[in-house]
Amino acid sequence: MRNERRAGALLSYIYIAVNSLIALVFLPILKSRLGSSEYGLYDLAVQIINIMTVMDLGFGNGIVVYTAKYGATGNKNDNRNIRKLHGIFKIIGVIAALICIAISLNVTRIFPSLSAEEASKARIIMLILAVNTGLTLPLSMYGNIIIAHERFIFAKLMMILRTVLNPLMMIPLLILGTESIAIVCVMTAVEVGCLFVNYLFCVKRLNVKIKFKGFDKAIFNEVFSYSVYIFIAEIVDKVNWSVDHFILLSVAGTSEDTIYSMASNYNQMVLQLSAALSGVMLPKITKMVARREGDDALNREFIKTSRLQFYLIFLVTCGFIMFGHKFVIVHVGADCEKAYYAAMILILASFIPITQSVAISIIKAKNKFSFRAFCVLAMAIANIAVSIPLARRFGSIGSAAGTGGALVIANVIIINIYYRKKCGIDVVRYWKEIPLMALRFVPAIAISLTMKFLFPLSGLYELLAYGSLFVVLYAVTSYFFIMNGYEKGIVKKYIGKVIPALRKQS
Repeated sequence: MRNERRAGALLSYIYIAVNSLIALVFLPILKSRLGSSEYGLYDLAVQIINIMTVMDLGFGNGIVVYTAKYGATGNKNDNRNIRKLHGIFKIIGVIAALICIAISLNVTRIFPSLSAEEASKARIIMLILAVNTGLTLPLSMYGNIIIAHERFIFAKLMMILRTVLNPLMMIPLLILGTESIAIVCVMTAVEVGCLFVNYLFCVKRLNVKIKFKGFDKAIFNEVFSYSVYIFIAEIVDKVNWSVDHFILLSVAGTSEDTIYSMASNYNQMVLQLSAALSGVMLPKITKMVARREGDDALNREFIKTSRLQFYLIFLVTCGFIMFGHKFVIVHVGADCEKAYYAAMILILASFIPITQSVAISIIKAKNKFSFRAFCVLAMAIANIAVSIPLARRFGSIGSAAGTGGALVIANVIIINIYYRKKCGIDVVRYWKEIPLMALRFVPAIAISLTMKFLFPLSGLYELLAYGSLFVVLYAVTSYFFIMNGYEKGIVKKYIGKVIPALRKQS
């Protein structure tokens, strides 16, 4: 399983690279072909899909944790509990889908700024998404079962396949002049097809048998007592990242939402970098807690993973701040220039939470997630209250500022105090190490900024040249002045596969 985790983490980064490359190439095509109005409707569909995924009531995470927990014992009663748990999840998925259908029929009333034509298309899109939810929610649990069994290679390969299939099927339709409704149909077809493959893998390779023979109140209560807080946190997190889209559509129209959508996409690319590593850690952390390994062992995982995430996240964050303005103009056009400022706010506000993301796996495994759930709930309420007036006055940048401020207060200040006081997570060591690591990159940043001001960016090739210079300076600084022995060993191991001479030195 250790090899599965390593390969899963590597494939996660490959997925991110593929996903980011497709987004960088495909999004400008999608925007230019659809236009601001149609793209705004497409983005509405994307945000609704994101929100609907939490209608599993948090049982997705529950399946990962409890399948790993039950599976670690090898007890026959635990195996029966796993089957009951999976069966309950299927029923909940169906109920949630019916609720989604009822809500979708009235959703266009929420967006009074839409024109009559846009409202008509939005109504059709929402009915399609109701079908999407009805099919994908019951099937989505099989992906969680695969993760719980730590079959990360298959899971990540399916994610890559789904990411590649979407643009491959959409581009011909865009060339033919199709609109947002057809694009949403393609998204639904790809999603359902890939989830069905997950189902076949579970049945054929993992021998998972889902049988629902009556409602087991004890199992339901046990998992729900855990999952309800995950559900609260997930739905709030989805709302928190999506609410700006709905606010902007309501008070500013599709053009400002299109700008914010671009900024949000850049931020999501950075968030995915963190999820790649932390996503494969939850089963491992759960088993460590089940084996009653102490806080010292968990904190070693926390610091080790936080440092690894820092190297990548700080590189991308600094690169975007220094060169992102020109990049956004080249990528999506001068009409979306404000997306740079909105994205910068979101990325900076997310930096600490995403480098600490393994801490979330720890509190999930310890079943101490309730405080964070209510904390992010308060954050979302504050975000909505602040973002509405800011969106009216400053558009997409105002919305980003409201979200970023709420995120810093809740997920940086308050939650770090909770980690330290109640969860035994060594955030003091984190705050000692991470700022010192960042300070050591000052020379590399200074050299890159000096080159930028002496020879201003004028096009894509200069952007690539200065970006490459910064990456080289960053890598040299990391390896020779910051990395510890464990981190250098990882570099030697993977680069040594390409450069044999380096492998011999390790």
